Amino acid sequence: MPDISAINRFIQEQLRKKGLYEVTAVEAARWLDSAGLLKDSKSHSGLRLRNLLRDKLIDGQRQEPNKRWFIDRVD
Repeated sequence: MPDISAINRFIQEQLRKKGLYEVTAVEAARWLDSAGLLKDSKSHSGLRLRNLLRDKLIDGQRQEPNKRWFIDRVD
Protein backbone atom coordinates (compact mmCIF):
# COMPACT_ATOMS: atom_id res chain seq x y z
CA MET A 1 0.00 0.00 0.00
CA PRO A 2 1.39 3.42 -0.90
CA ASP A 3 2.09 6.00 1.82
CA ILE A 4 -1.15 8.01 1.63
CA SER A 5 0.04 10.68 4.08
CA ALA A 6 3.17 11.31 2.03
CA ILE A 7 1.14 11.43 -1.19
CA ASN A 8 -1.34 13.94 0.26
CA ARG A 9 1.44 16.08 1.71
CA PHE A 10 3.39 16.08 -1.56
CA ILE A 11 0.41 17.02 -3.74
CA GLN A 12 -0.57 19.89 -1.44
CA GLU A 13 3.05 21.13 -1.28
CA GLN A 14 3.28 21.09 -5.07
CA LEU A 15 0.01 23.00 -5.45
CA ARG A 16 1.26 25.70 -3.05
CA LYS A 17 4.74 25.79 -4.59
CA LYS A 18 3.35 26.18 -8.12
CA GLY A 19 0.69 28.70 -7.04
CA LEU A 20 -2.13 26.43 -8.21
CA TYR A 21 -5.55 25.93 -6.67
CA GLU A 22 -6.29 22.65 -8.45
CA VAL A 23 -4.62 19.96 -10.52
CA THR A 24 -6.00 17.17 -12.69
CA ALA A 25 -5.49 13.63 -11.49
CA VAL A 26 -3.37 12.85 -14.55
CA GLU A 27 -0.99 15.75 -13.85
CA ALA A 28 -0.78 14.92 -10.13
CA ALA A 29 -0.01 11.31 -11.07
CA ARG A 30 2.93 12.56 -13.16
CA TRP A 31 4.22 14.53 -10.16
CA LEU A 32 3.94 11.50 -7.91
CA ASP A 33 5.63 9.21 -10.43
CA SER A 34 8.53 11.66 -10.88
CA ALA A 35 8.94 11.93 -7.11
CA GLY A 36 8.89 8.14 -6.72
CA LEU A 37 5.85 8.20 -4.44
CA LEU A 38 3.38 6.40 -6.69
CA LYS A 39 4.40 4.56 -9.85
CA ASP A 40 2.07 5.49 -12.71
CA SER A 41 0.56 3.04 -15.18
CA LYS A 42 2.20 3.29 -18.61
CA SER A 43 -0.95 2.24 -20.44
CA HIS A 44 -3.52 4.14 -18.33
CA SER A 45 -2.11 7.48 -17.15
CA GLY A 46 -3.20 8.31 -13.63
CA LEU A 47 -4.91 4.97 -12.97
CA ARG A 48 -3.25 4.24 -9.61
CA LEU A 49 -4.05 7.74 -8.34
CA ARG A 50 -7.63 7.53 -9.64
CA ASN A 51 -8.04 4.31 -7.66
CA LEU A 52 -7.01 6.19 -4.51
CA LEU A 53 -9.45 8.97 -5.43
CA ARG A 54 -12.27 6.45 -5.84
CA ASP A 55 -11.43 5.13 -2.37
CA LYS A 56 -11.69 8.72 -1.02
CA LEU A 57 -8.12 8.73 0.29
CA ILE A 58 -6.85 11.97 -1.27
CA ASP A 59 -7.28 15.37 0.42
CA GLY A 60 -9.12 17.96 -1.67
CA GLN A 61 -10.41 15.46 -4.20
CA ARG A 62 -13.46 16.08 -6.35
CA GLN A 63 -15.01 14.56 -9.43
CA GLU A 64 -16.74 16.77 -11.98
CA PRO A 65 -20.01 15.73 -13.68
CA ASN A 66 -17.96 14.81 -16.77
CA LYS A 67 -16.25 12.18 -14.53
CA ARG A 68 -12.84 13.93 -14.56
CA TRP A 69 -10.98 13.92 -11.25
CA PHE A 70 -9.33 17.00 -9.74
CA ILE A 71 -7.44 17.67 -6.54
CA ASP A 72 -7.99 21.07 -4.93
CA ARG A 73 -5.53 22.88 -2.73
CA VAL A 74 -6.50 22.64 0.93
CA ASP A 75 -5.12 25.53 2.98
